[in-house]
Amino acid sequence: MLPESLTIGIIQFRTIPGQVERNLESTSALIESAKRSGAEVVVLPEMWPTGYGDIDYRSLSEPIPGRYTEYLMRHAIRHRINLVAGMPERANGNELYNTSIFISDEGKIVAKHRKIHLYTPMGEDKIWRSGNSYTVADTKIGRIGLLTCYDGDFPESWRATSLMGAQIIFQINAYESPCEDWWNKFYPSAALQNVVWGILCNAVGNTSGKKPAHFFGQSRIIAPDGQIEAEAPYIAPGDEAESFLLIKTILVKSRFEEARNKFGNFLRDRRPHTYTVIGQPLS
Repeated sequence: MLPESLTIGIIQFRTIPGQVERNLESTSALIESAKRSGAEVVVLPEMWPTGYGDIDYRSLSEPIPGRYTEYLMRHAIRHRINLVAGMPERANGNELYNTSIFISDEGKIVAKHRKIHLYTPMGEDKIWRSGNSYTVADTKIGRIGLLTCYDGDFPESWRATSLMGAQIIFQINAYESPCEDWWNKFYPSAALQNVVWGILCNAVGNTSGKKPAHFFGQSRIIAPDGQIEAEAPYIAPGDEAESFLLIKTILVKSRFEEARNKFGNFLRDRRPHTYTVIGQPLS
């Protein structure tokens, strides 16, 4: 059940690629700052502890539970906060997954989502195995869904997660330039068409390597009517990038119920029997 209000802390994180210890140290201070500001749930971006670039992901990946989750679990218990974060997961021996998790304020792993859509322009398909199912879970802050970056660019991901009952979708990202147009067009529409809260946490700064990509930030909280409730700074390519903490208290229950009453037809008036082509491979 959704609470009346919810204070969200989004850590728009500048990860130092490959420098796990420095990233964890920086994160601790930001989580403490979020708690002091009243945050009840704190969100970190995709590949939060390791960053992106020419990195040996195999050596830096951890099982779940493992080093990264245990770090988050300690902070969740200490500060009595819920945490959402993304990390490289090693499973079944040699399999690597781009994974996001939700940890409760009791330090429990409530949900785990393996990224389904691997972003081929950045070579993710050469590193990670793809997940094969969407993720929702009941929590103290409502029924939540998890998506990871490129997952959300596909309207089927938001629709499937919403139809599974999600009221709040947390999407963690390492969303790069020059894809700002996608960011601005896809996600307010996704929240409105599926009548759900969208909590989007993006990384900021550059990857490492010969051809570095730039993550532009602009993390957002989007209401179920498509309105942007809060937004972190946009960092243009070439500009100095630093981590930023976005804190916002939202009337999560009333805004959700109001939007469902006003726009619930987008879900009620569906004609699923006409959509079978969606499940077919592209010819």
